[in-house]
Amino acid sequence: MDPAHLSESYTDIFNARGHVYNEAGSRCPLAREAERAALLDRLELAPGQVVVDLPAGGGYLADGIRARWGGSIRVICVEPAVRFAAVIHPDFEVRNDELAALSLGSGSVERIGSLAGLHHVDNRMACYRDWWRVLKPGGRLVVADVEVGTGTAGFLNEFVHAHTPGGHVGKFFRSGEWEHELTAAGFCDVREESVAVPWVFAEVAEMTQFCRTMFAVELATPAQVQAAIEHYLGWFTANGRVHMNWRLRYAVATKGHPSA
Repeated sequence: MDPAHLSESYTDIFNARGHVYNEAGSRCPLAREAERAALLDRLELAPGQVVVDLPAGGGYLADGIRARWGGSIRVICVEPAVRFAAVIHPDFEVRNDELAALSLGSGSVERIGSLAGLHHVDNRMACYRDWWRVLKPGGRLVVADVEVGTGTAGFLNEFVHAHTPGGHVGKFFRSGEWEHELTAAGFCDVREESVAVPWVFAEVAEMTQFCRTMFAVELATPAQVQAAIEHYLGWFTANGRVHMNWRLRYAVATKGHPSA
């Protein structure tokens, strides 16, 4: 691995290439629906709640909340990379806070959701402590990210790393890591699980182009990207659609009540 890649912060990475990530999402807005739905199901949202999406990227999780609940839930999008956040829908409140220093009052929100952005964050314990601070007692945190040793991890940190100009050095998650760290940050009832969340496309060519665009894979041909998907991930067809195997680890945690 190139040592220079290790020094890049989340903000550096996504101010540089967040726009291509958003471009891929706009072309295939439902490709990653399974991973988003898995997180939303675990959030257990209800009308009137305040939920924080962080890091929000282009507002993908927030858009899913609006699609399910309309305007009945207040969504705050926290995205440190200003360029990445530029396409977030104006319906949502956007804050360019650092992930470990939220400009939110203590005990002010019911839910926090974090989808596949933490593997580019170094000091995650500081994030967890601040997220615990802003949650109300009884509030819920749901996080999802790449798990060590999976095909998803290999595809990103081996193939994508070698074929995108900025590299990809994801700091992925081990089984039990969230249980240990979230408990240390003050959370209780931490539950983890590994979940298959296939990405879905109309055809193989669409799948290949989506991955090339999303991960800025400029140093490989479409054929090489397709071969890498076959090697690390694989895919299958069902109901006339192409399903690319993708797997994330999910954790749910609660901020205990004062009497707990």
